[in-house]
Amino acid sequence: MAQLLHALTMLSFSNANSQESNVDHSEQQSYHMPFLMKALIMGVIGIFLIIGLAGLILPIIPGILFLAMAAVLLSKISSRFAFYLQHNTTWIKWRRYWRSIGFLSFAQQLKLSLLVLARSLLNAIDSSVKFFSKK
Repeated sequence: MAQLLHALTMLSFSNANSQESNVDHSEQQSYHMPFLMKALIMGVIGIFLIIGLAGLILPIIPGILFLAMAAVLLSKISSRFAFYLQHNTTWIKWRRYWRSIGFLSFAQQLKLSLLVLARSLLNAIDSSVKFFSKK
């Protein structure tokens, strides 16, 4: 588990430091992971997809957050999907936002992420209470 977290953080930091360019997809070098690591990440992606799809139906689970995490993980193991994400206008806007908070230390970024997660959970709980109180 520690190796998985280390590999994911190393991949996310290497992609965050790289600049956007119009490089041909076929010429991109991909990170070669062991098969067991790819299988483990695919399992996590599957779990995130299930939670994300359930979150689109249930108001208490932030589904978009889990779907975004699944997309990030899939882009780490699939160069074709990474290429698609790099050219998606919505994803480009979010990457600009993430880079704008890049000057924060890791602890501050973690704190900000937890605050955003807490806010989204509280919004989800509030909306579910309002939804069920109407009935």
